Amino acid sequence: MSLRERKVIRKKKKFGLVFEFIPVIRDLSPDEETRKKIDGELSRAKGVTPAYLADKYNIRVSTAKKILREAEANNIIKRISKSKRTTVYSAAMDKPAA
Repeated sequence: MSLRERKVIRKKKKFGLVFEFIPVIRDLSPDEETRKKIDGELSRAKGVTPAYLADKYNIRVSTAKKILREAEANNIIKRISKSKRTTVYSAAMDKPAA
């Protein structure tokens, strides 16, 4: 049995049906191949949020926020909108000088 095996958890309510769900276990940090895919997508993305990256690449939301902040610092993406809960990023039109 691996650590990644999905377990069905049953949550019994006081009244009514038993609710079953499968918890999602996400990676703490992406491997090199996944990181290259993320960087490639960020350079051409029209709109990216941390939740979108976390769902697509199966990483934690905190890790996705960190990746997006690093990309913003390197002028790969720019922040379009920010609210209390989430931030939306888009690809920067002016590419950084190599």
